Amino acid sequence: MKHYANLAAVCLLFLLSACSTDKKEIETNALGYLNATGNYLIDEAMPYATKETQENALTFLRDKLIPMTPQEYIQSNTPATIVIDNIEIVNDTAHVKYTKTTPIQTLENEIMMVQEDGHWLVYVPFQIPENPYPNKVEHGKISLPKDTTNNQ
Repeated sequence: MKHYANLAAVCLLFLLSACSTDKKEIETNALGYLNATGNYLIDEAMPYATKETQENALTFLRDKLIPMTPQEYIQSNTPATIVIDNIEIVNDTAHVKYTKTTPIQTLENEIMMVQEDGHWLVYVPFQIPENPYPNKVEHGKISLPKDTTNNQ
């Protein structure tokens, strides 16, 4: 009977250790991804993302969206500070809740991570839109929506 209790204790320690190792990798990779994307350094985010996320979401951000974003906005919205608030692992998916603080705003959000090639990586389901800012693109730059109120 004592043998079974020892075996159960060893199994429990192994499971806790594996979960702790997963959470450490998840936190490290989530912070790497979020710090990079939060500071508009998309190429630095690539190693922390799945191949699909790299090819779709990150490439779109780097090649299409960020070049259209006014530099004044980028400068006023950096640096970004990221804090991981919670990590929940359900089967083969991790949900990471975080807080992003910039000089102009604080946002709470969540990213999803999955295992790919034995590593926990950020997964962003994404379809490339034809025009991410309909009616707001002017001369290849993002412009703010026009004020349509008649404040006179």
